[in-house]
Amino acid sequence: MVLAPKKAAVITGICMGLLAPFGAMAISSHHANAAILVYDAENVAQTIKEVINTANILTENQKQVALALLNIKSLSVDKIAEIIQQQMQAEEDFNWCKTGEVNDPEVLLKEGKIPSIMATGPWDEKPAHNITEELLRKCIGNVNDIFASLSTPLDPYKQIQMNLKAVNATGTTAIKTAQAVQRSDTKLAKSVQTSLDAANNAEGTKQALQALAAIDASNAMETRNGNAMMAQLVGMTAEDIYARNVERATAEKRMQDSKDALHLTAFGSKD
Repeated sequence: MVLAPKKAAVITGICMGLLAPFGAMAISSHHANAAILVYDAENVAQTIKEVINTANILTENQKQVALALLNIKSLSVDKIAEIIQQQMQAEEDFNWCKTGEVNDPEVLLKEGKIPSIMATGPWDEKPAHNITEELLRKCIGNVNDIFASLSTPLDPYKQIQMNLKAVNATGTTAIKTAQAVQRSDTKLAKSVQTSLDAANNAEGTKQALQALAAIDASNAMETRNGNAMMAQLVGMTAEDIYARNVERATAEKRMQDSKDALHLTAFGSKD
């Protein structure tokens, strides 16, 4: 029959059409399997892990570099200048004796004035004990000189007058020093506050250390101011005691001289 070969051909074509996709899938599957065999999954995973680790290391290094740069960053020039200016103003207020006022004991003595034993100035380069002893001897007197008859006892009124002037001069210096310290400490307080603000807003180690160093410097100046006030107080108190002691020595010496004079008049001898 003629139809039999045609039917067979159609059936064969249909079968081939149906089988063609599977054949293509088989071929595609074969190639895919070949690609996976070339790139081993374990090697790929290890490579990805190494890439991630490298990226993490780079990121950490960047952080360290950024932190290092931040830690060496200084306070702004304006902030440093502000702190230094406040401290310099405090120092100027403390050094009131360098403003042109005459405090040199030698100059004051030549002018007939009684100087303070606590005044400071360029003459500080001389030995302090020599200056103090000389001033006390010239302005008040010296107990040893009085009893050794190396100096003539002053009239009681004149002696008290000299002593009061000397103590008053030292007291005046103490008051001026107290006022200067008060002004100085006010400016130092501003400097400390400025430094604290800088420390609180520090962006790195260096800025914090700079601010803390400025605070330490201001605290040291405040301690110096306090010591100066204590020295003035001790000096003034000691001079007052010294003056009273000289007054007593003068009175005792005059009394003894009077007794000796009477004894000499009565008996012709001190013995």
